This record gives sequence, C-alpha cells and structure tokens, in this order.
Amino acid sequence: MAVRARKKIAVLLAAAMLAGSFSGCGLMENTEIVFTTGLSGDQLFKIGKSVCTLPEAMIYVMDYQRQYEGVYGVEMWEHDFGGVTFEEYVKDTIIDQLASMKAITLLAGGYGVSLDENEEEQVLQAAEAYYGALTQEQIRYMDLELQDVEDLYRDHALSGKVYEEITKDVNTEVSDDEARIITVQQIYLDSLETAQSVKEQLDSGRDFAAVASAYSKDSQVTWTFGRGEHDGVYDEAAFALENGQVSDIIETGDGYYILKCINNFDQEATEANKVTMVEKRRDELFESVYEQLVADTPSQFSRRLWEKVHFADWTGEMPPDFLAIYEQYFGE
Repeated sequence: MAVRARKKIAVLLAAAMLAGSFSGCGLMENTEIVFTTGLSGDQLFKIGKSVCTLPEAMIYVMDYQRQYEGVYGVEMWEHDFGGVTFEEYVKDTIIDQLASMKAITLLAGGYGVSLDENEEEQVLQAAEAYYGALTQEQIRYMDLELQDVEDLYRDHALSGKVYEEITKDVNTEVSDDEARIITVQQIYLDSLETAQSVKEQLDSGRDFAAVASAYSKDSQVTWTFGRGEHDGVYDEAAFALENGQVSDIIETGDGYYILKCINNFDQEATEANKVTMVEKRRDELFESVYEQLVADTPSQFSRRLWEKVHFADWTGEMPPDFLAIYEQYFGE
C-alpha cells in the first residue's frame, strides 16, 4: 500500500476532530451515550459492527502522552482552554480518530477490500514488535494483550486500503494553467485616492518595492500563491500579468491593491501544486462517501469507561511509538 494513502488517512482521521467530538454533535450525530448498558466489558464504543476496546484506545493515550509531555511537560493536562481542559481536548481527539478509522473499515466489504497474506503477516510482525517492547508494568496499566495491538494495526492497514480503493478512479489530469503558481509584489491601500497617487508614482518610474515599503498597509510585500486563494477580482488580475508587468488598481471588498508580477509561472511549485490538487479531489470524493456512512451508521459510546482515563495516572517510562512501528512495517 502506498505511503501516500496511509499518511492521507491519518490526516483525515486527525481532521475529523474539527467536525466536533464523537460524543457530541459532530462525528457521529446518531451516537448513543451509554453509561451502564449497551456495551460490555472493556468495549469503549461501537460503530455498526465495529468495536473499539479501552485497551486499544490506551495505545493512543500513551502515544499522545509521550508526544505532548515531551514538549510541554506534565502540568499542561489541567490547563484550561475556555472551559475545556487540555486533557479533555486530547481525549476527544483520540476518540474521534479511532471512531473515524473504525467506521472506515466498515466500508471494506462493500468495496471488496481485505488484507492479503503478506499484509496480515506484517500486521502480526508489527504487533509483536510493539507488544514485545512493552514492560510488564506498561502492559498491566494499559490492560493490553497482543490481540489488541494486532487489531489496531489491522484497522490502520485496512482503512488505508479502503481509501485507496474509493479514490482510485479520481481524475489525475491537471493542466499547468490550473495549477499555476505565481509570485507577485503587492501594495495594499485603504483608500482610492491614495491608490491613485501611488499608481501615478509607479507609472512615472519609481521602484515598486520602494513605493510598497513607503505606502503599503501590509508589511509583507512579496506573495506566492495559486488560483482561488484570493478574491476573484484580485485573482483574475494577478494571473493575467506578465513578468515585470504592473497591474491597474484592483478594488476588492477589503481595499485596493496594485501588483507587480515577479514570476508568472513557478514550474517547480506548479508541479507540486498538481499533486496537491489531485489529493484534494481524492479527499473530496472520500469524504462524500464517509459522510454518508456516518449518517447511516448507529453507534454507542461508554462515557463512564472513558471518564476513568487520566493522563496523569501514568508517570513511568513511556512505551514505544505505535505509529512509528507501523511505518517500519508498512512503509515503502
């Protein structure tokens, strides 16, 4: 499986958090919050027939704890962010990521996707590498068994293959003009009178950068961008310029601009933008399929079980990096 697909699915899972928390109104709008019934034993949540256990979630908990404590220290978990502690924020992120991945695997059968014999062997090897590196104290704290690690690695691999299958027929043709990246110098002004005066100075031969430094309301003069990143009128004027050409006064909703084209075709950046544009097409197709799945799939979440988890409860040595080990076995 391509590294691109695995990294893309990871990005999409992380972005799911932005839509709202799993237990709220975002990711799973038809989620039933369960306190004492509906889920059994260590089952943390269920999406359709896909189940996530608390030990599986603890793998993510430990990964996030290592990541954040290594940068910010142990004190940040209770830091308040507008009524939400950092711990609550990260725990919501973990649930959203796991719920997204578990949901995506439900699509595998419909698309005829499964792991082949080699991929299954890689799952087992990766799981053994992770689990074998844990101390007995870590295993007891996470209440973890080798099977939990295998299940989570299997879901990672399967979700990536589902993404590949759903997006395999996306049109990958992007023209140079569609993807063109340009660089301009810009003078931003807040009145038409000043803009007219500045344009007269430029027409008389004054250096553009010097005039920009003296008059522009924006401290940044040089900008590099692609189509669609600015106001339509600004965009049209910028992409019509030839190298060295200065535009007329461009009136937009937030003021007046005068541009000078520095490079009307950055070939290297344009080629990179083509890749980005194809990825955007893939994401849009995948998200449309995923949103329908979310709308049609009932789910349950045990808040009682999840409320027992606190990052500060673990003060020992951190376990290995779960996703780094995954990359060792499923990377190119």
